[in-house]
Amino acid sequence: MAMRALATAILAALFGTMGAAAQTAPLTVQYDDGIPSLLSAYGYEFGAEITPPAEAVDYLYTLAEAAPDRMRVVEYARSWEGRPLVYAVIARPETMERLDAIQSGLQQLADPAGLNAADRDRLIADLPAVVWLSYGVHGDEISSTDAGLRTAYHLLAARGDAVVDTILDNTIVIIDPTQNPDGRNRFVQSFRAARGLSPSEDRFTAEHDQPWPGGRFNHYLFDLNRDWFARTQPETRGRVDAILDWRPVVVVDAHEMGGDSSYFFAPSAEPFNPNIVDSQRDAQALIGRNHGEWFDRLGYDYYTREVFDAFYPGYGDMWPTLQGAIAMTYEQASARGLEWRRRDGSLLTYADGVDRHFIASLSTAQVVAENRARFLRDFVAFRDSASTSADAPQAVLLDIASNRWGAERMARNLAAQDIAVSRLAPGASACGASFEAGAFLVRFDQASGRLARTLMEATTDLPADFMREQERRRSEGLGHELYDVTAWSLPLMGNVHAVECRRTPAVDAQPVNAEMPIERIAGGGSSQWGYVIPWNDAGQAYLVAALAQEGVPMRTTNASFRIGDITYPRGSVVVPRHSAPDDLDNLITRLAAEIGARFDGMPSSWVDDGPNPGSDNFYPVREPRVAMAWGDGVDPTSAGATRYVLERRFGIPVAVIRTGTIGRANLDNYDVLILPEQRWGQLGSELGNAGRTAIQGFARGGGVVVGLGDATRWLADSEVAMMPAQRERAADSPREASASGEVIDGRILANREELRASETASGAMPDSSPGALARVEANPDVWMSAGYDRGAAALVTGSDIYAPVEMDDADTALRFAGPDDLVAGGYLWDDYAEQLAYKPFVLSRSYGSGQVVAFTQSPTTRAYLDGLDLLLLNAVILGPSRSRAFR
Repeated sequence: MAMRALATAILAALFGTMGAAAQTAPLTVQYDDGIPSLLSAYGYEFGAEITPPAEAVDYLYTLAEAAPDRMRVVEYARSWEGRPLVYAVIARPETMERLDAIQSGLQQLADPAGLNAADRDRLIADLPAVVWLSYGVHGDEISSTDAGLRTAYHLLAARGDAVVDTILDNTIVIIDPTQNPDGRNRFVQSFRAARGLSPSEDRFTAEHDQPWPGGRFNHYLFDLNRDWFARTQPETRGRVDAILDWRPVVVVDAHEMGGDSSYFFAPSAEPFNPNIVDSQRDAQALIGRNHGEWFDRLGYDYYTREVFDAFYPGYGDMWPTLQGAIAMTYEQASARGLEWRRRDGSLLTYADGVDRHFIASLSTAQVVAENRARFLRDFVAFRDSASTSADAPQAVLLDIASNRWGAERMARNLAAQDIAVSRLAPGASACGASFEAGAFLVRFDQASGRLARTLMEATTDLPADFMREQERRRSEGLGHELYDVTAWSLPLMGNVHAVECRRTPAVDAQPVNAEMPIERIAGGGSSQWGYVIPWNDAGQAYLVAALAQEGVPMRTTNASFRIGDITYPRGSVVVPRHSAPDDLDNLITRLAAEIGARFDGMPSSWVDDGPNPGSDNFYPVREPRVAMAWGDGVDPTSAGATRYVLERRFGIPVAVIRTGTIGRANLDNYDVLILPEQRWGQLGSELGNAGRTAIQGFARGGGVVVGLGDATRWLADSEVAMMPAQRERAADSPREASASGEVIDGRILANREELRASETASGAMPDSSPGALARVEANPDVWMSAGYDRGAAALVTGSDIYAPVEMDDADTALRFAGPDDLVAGGYLWDDYAEQLAYKPFVLSRSYGSGQVVAFTQSPTTRAYLDGLDLLLLNAVILGPSRSRAFR
């Protein structure tokens, strides 16, 4: 405490009180002097300063030290940068004494199938309801964290407050004050670096203008509010585990929005996910009405229902909702600092935001406390009734053979979310299908069945009346009201074949544990000559990357080959013993066991069909040295997700080079340069002429340049000319004399004959897609499509559709399917789908001695398109093997 007090004194001496003093508290309450206020701990009132994440956590521990009988702090995770993520448990002393028994009772309610009516009633009568209040998932949405600290202080220190007494009599309140400490720290540091003698209310000044990438994202630049079912980040994984430990009946996710707005709270906007039940919608309205009374009394403006829907299951409000909670997003207008002058001339302060989030937090706990039994009963009813109508599928079987490593990882991810998954033995048959390698069974008649259903089905239906309204808006030139993607099916995104079961199959199956390692598969036979690694899933590519990092020489081919009865697909990698390290056997066995990969022995280099390893059809594989454009002009989430996938999922280091530095960087140190999606179309201006020239020279010299999503626009720019691709206008808005250039008139291709004619022959853009899953098909003659002979699904967002490219100019490695098969999941405008059919998804071409690869839609969005990981690895691992550079 002494060091913190000294730091506070130094800060005050440097910056003074900085204006923006905390407002008079909206509540007239007597506080216990024995509970330290933020003023006594850090020298400023709630809302007078932006509390950094370390101090926020320390303050919770300070409160717990002052009231150990009423508050406990639990660390539930560490961020990538090593910062603790904690929550505080606040309750009456007598409640705190029996927390273990309470948690046990809540777990019984969460799995009510084994309880009789009397046991349920007994538990509901006895247990407090858990209210989970979470703050700051976006690091630059700042006021909620201090509101969380204020809520904790108020619950501990308020004396003679009837609302607090009711809350503590009936609930346990859990406060997660800073869900994204790395992002918040980034914001606080940039704010402090820019602040001067007094806070600036001018929105255009540096303290409001965050440098790239901003504080919204975590270390790997993920939007943590989209990560709940994907669970890619440690912050999310820890939070999911904590929610499952406590089974809250209400979850609040407190955010900020633009400073010219007011305050948003539930009810949510349409559309609602169909797996949400009426009691949840009614409870949102009950809580919202109570907020309205508080806000009216205090003169706070607010609105409801107009935006922030309840459809996409990856939100911090939606994932808990599909587990049975009443979960809601609250949005406060942000000062993005200490003061913000609104367009109407009024002044918004940081303290305003803290006040409003504090009141909404208190009001939420009040409603739950006053309706404790109702919330517990509704929670139990939700989880007890997950098996819905008999006319809907009752289970899904995941075919392990379709993508073994991907299916294994998916099963464990589901199990970690309290979704029961079981394994069928190889050769099993069920639901009209047989499974040579076995399958995973996901039943929907389980307590977490509604979450399982929305994650596993190809499409979660949007309300018909809502979509009719969106089509009407489009017809009248108005924007649609879809807030996020409309498709997220895990089997489709994971490229795992799923078989729907109309009835729950009666089969023998073993439960899957989330912590189970994936077993390696070592084929039989002699390995006298070496080994072969089939190129049929991303786990195999991971093994190749790991061996390459150990300096093991390998070779790959774009032709399939047969040894005995086994045909190895194109892309497969051979590992000759004669040039390998002496410990090759132990090395490949150990790495395959760590990864869960497969390898087979090769008794000799003789093959029974296809090219021999000594053929020119085999190319050397080495450890890829990967660089990526980073900084201004690059979309942070695209850059972060791509870096995460390569580094954390496959162990491939990525050197990030700022866009403005690429022009003078020594790119000869790398084999692959990745260009993530653009930010506001600024990649070209940030790279400049020097960057463009450097990238062109890198590819000519043998490097592989990979463009993701709308970075394809830059590759296709006439001044860059690294990919002969042309974006199409909407097919119904042609312009005269537009047959050439970077943007051309759109065409609808009715069949493959018209596609072939477009490839051999020498206005307004399409309406933006909010996000749907579209099927893609492979060209088996192009190296970039290795591992995708059965196709896959890609997430389609935005308005970019590219015309077919002549075969002499570039290879179309994968293209979108025809109109009858195109939409795999979600909602895609009919005219957009018609125009997208047969158009390129992945293009590749030789460029000098190197290669250029363009993904017209990004394969790394949110790092949840696991089924496209192998496609990215094709570019990163196989791409350099196609280089014709001298080594």
